[in-house]
Amino acid sequence: MIETNSAVLHVTDQGDGPRTLVFLHYWGGSGRTWTEVASALAGRYRCLSPDLPGWGRSGPSRYGYRVAHLATAVGEMITALALDDVVLVGHSMGGKVAQYLAGQRPAWLSALVLVAPSPALPMTVPESGRLAMQSAYDTPASVERTLDQVLTATALEGAMRERAIADCLAGQPDARAAWPAVAMLEDITATTRRIDVPTLVVAGECDLVDPAAVLADRLVPFLPEPEVHELPAVGHLLPLEAPTEVAGHIERWLDARRVAV
Repeated sequence: MIETNSAVLHVTDQGDGPRTLVFLHYWGGSGRTWTEVASALAGRYRCLSPDLPGWGRSGPSRYGYRVAHLATAVGEMITALALDDVVLVGHSMGGKVAQYLAGQRPAWLSALVLVAPSPALPMTVPESGRLAMQSAYDTPASVERTLDQVLTATALEGAMRERAIADCLAGQPDARAAWPAVAMLEDITATTRRIDVPTLVVAGECDLVDPAAVLADRLVPFLPEPEVHELPAVGHLLPLEAPTEVAGHIERWLDARRVAV
C-alpha cells in the first residue's frame, strides 16, 4: 500500500529495470487487469499496476473521482516512489487519466501508451446508455452481460473471467457512479494538446466502446503525431483479450522509437 494525499493505493509491483511502466486500468477494472501484460514485460521493466482510488483494494478518493483527481493520485504515487523514467500505459478510463497526467508534462515522463483509451473529448453516449452504465456492475449477472455484450469481442474464460467479474463488483459506489455521470463527459482537450512525449495508441477492431474511428476523430488530432495500431478481432478489453499482442506492441514501439533502455 502507498499512502498519498488523495488515497491509500494498492499497487502491484513486479519486474526490475531503470525504466518503469505504470499501468492504469479501465472503469470496472483494477491493477489486476494488467497482470498478463505486465508479466510479459517485467523481464525488461519495472511494472507498477495501481488500483485507482475506489477500485480493487485501494481506498476511496479523498477529493473525488473526476479525471484530474485520479491523475493527481497517480502522480502522487509516482512522486512518493521517486521514479524518474516512467512510461504511462492507460486503458479506457485509465487512458483518459494518463492523457491528463501526461499533459501536465511531469519531469519523470518519458513516453505514453494509450490502449483503447477514452477520448479527450466527451464520450458520445446517449443519456439512456449512461443510465444503463450506472447499473452495469450491480450483480454478477449484470457484469457478465456487460462483459459479453459490450466490453469484449472474444470470450473471457476461466480464472481471467472470474477476475474481471470480481474487479467490477469490487468498485466502490462513488467511484462506479462518477465515470458515467461526470468523468467520461469531461473535455480535456486543452490538456491533451500539451502532451509532448512520444505516444502510441492501440485500438481494437471490434471495440464497441472506444472504436478506432472515434479515436481518430476525438483523440488523435490532439496528440503529438501518435503512432496508431489496430488489433484485429478484439473488443474493448485489449489487456485481457489480447495481452500478448498488447505487450508485444508496447515493447517493439519503445525499441523502435529509441525510448527504451
